[in-house]
Amino acid sequence: MKKWHKWLGLLFAVFMFLFALSGIFLNHRRAISSLDLPRSVMGSAYGYDNWNQGAVRGGFKLSPDSILLYGGNGIWLTDSLHSKFTLFTKSIKSGADNAIINNIVKTSSGEIFAVSTFDIYKLNPSLGEWINLSKLIDSRERFSDIAVQGDSLVLMTRSHLYISTTPYTGFNRIELPAPENYKKEASWFRTLWTLHSGELFGMPGRIIVDIIGICTIVLCVTGIILFFFPKLIKRKKKKGKEVKGAISLFKASLKWHTKLGAWFFAIFLLVVVSGMFLRPPLLISIIRGKSKPIPGTMLDSENPWHDKLRCLRYDKAEEEWIFYSSDGFYQTKSFGLKPQKLKKAPPVSVMGVTVFNQQDSINWIVASFSGIYQWSRQTGESFDFLTGKPYQPKRGGMPVFTNAVGGYCDAFVGETIVFEYDKGAKVLEQEKQFSPMPDVFRQARMSLWHLSLEVHVGRIYTFLPGIIADLFVFIAGILSLVVLITGYIIYRSRQNTA
Repeated sequence: MKKWHKWLGLLFAVFMFLFALSGIFLNHRRAISSLDLPRSVMGSAYGYDNWNQGAVRGGFKLSPDSILLYGGNGIWLTDSLHSKFTLFTKSIKSGADNAIINNIVKTSSGEIFAVSTFDIYKLNPSLGEWINLSKLIDSRERFSDIAVQGDSLVLMTRSHLYISTTPYTGFNRIELPAPENYKKEASWFRTLWTLHSGELFGMPGRIIVDIIGICTIVLCVTGIILFFFPKLIKRKKKKGKEVKGAISLFKASLKWHTKLGAWFFAIFLLVVVSGMFLRPPLLISIIRGKSKPIPGTMLDSENPWHDKLRCLRYDKAEEEWIFYSSDGFYQTKSFGLKPQKLKKAPPVSVMGVTVFNQQDSINWIVASFSGIYQWSRQTGESFDFLTGKPYQPKRGGMPVFTNAVGGYCDAFVGETIVFEYDKGAKVLEQEKQFSPMPDVFRQARMSLWHLSLEVHVGRIYTFLPGIIADLFVFIAGILSLVVLITGYIIYRSRQNTA
């Protein structure tokens, strides 16, 4: 066990260090939202190519010859021939995470609004700049979407709706009623996710997990010191050099390595095991499971839509609202009425909706990382938008992301563009091609939060073989458990003999 703990700990120390550091950053997205770095330093796998990687989510027509493309790389102004592109983010907060635009809408009175991850903006067309209206909303939640009905503007956060009307100087918060046949349940995935981050127990829980992250970093550093310093001290003694400082550092490292590992052993195990269930293959066992929320936790909320709301649209033909949540699609004539779950909803991956556009009075375009479909509200049927074939539901197993779609645009006359996450822009009219990205687009930056996510789930290690990369979190979890358990057994055996 000493050998396992020593050698596995050494070989895995860098990975554990990066797990801990990235986890701390992931726990504080808003606080680090202005921090980013050039995508070019991340290698070709993270660079934009042909408008891919969620760079474009949708298009908005300002005028017949002015179109805005928006998405993960901010807002870009182009013409009807997409012949030139100009960055259109004046007065939007700095930082790649703040530049992620979820939607742009226009009210019946002509005002234009955009919503990002943390902010809502109103366009000042005369100056070509965005006015931040977030101070009008008393919320620290992430913003999900924005929609309009006439001159009514509806902002959707992860848990609530905020409604404003002209002149848009204030917002009223609305909590949606519970849907019909509502059961107070929480998904196992969501429970383990919030347990892993500490969010399950609110800010105190997140602080505890942050402390665990700091302790992990200390364990990695002290473990490396304990591995190399005995030989270093011996060499110094042979050469007659001073070793007092090295010995003091070694003893201090041994003390804190032992104490931190013993004090927080149970929490270490909890964090590691919960993280293993958030990725394949253990994810399969919990992905569809639900149960009553743990009493007193964040998931035990009186709001039936707590942290579930994702996408909102107004169906002009049916004169009702449709919204997507982590529990599925719902419809309602008014926000004061109980929403009804759609019995025949379009297919959506576990990652959520990326495109939800009304095509005409009957058909909608719905896309996610499971593909892009034309969905009929009349029949409830869904057809593959690229092939026209009826959707065939897949039963069981892990979700497949073979045709991940991140965006869609029909703002250009005679052109329908689908933006696949991996391959980028595809014009469905075969004789046409979308314009190449301008060089300035390639200079895009990646937020520190997204970099931390890539590190935390192991996607950053592109040098690993495919199957190892897919199972990285599971394998890393097993190795972490071996290091933790062997270390604790060694500690207990020494305590008993002492």
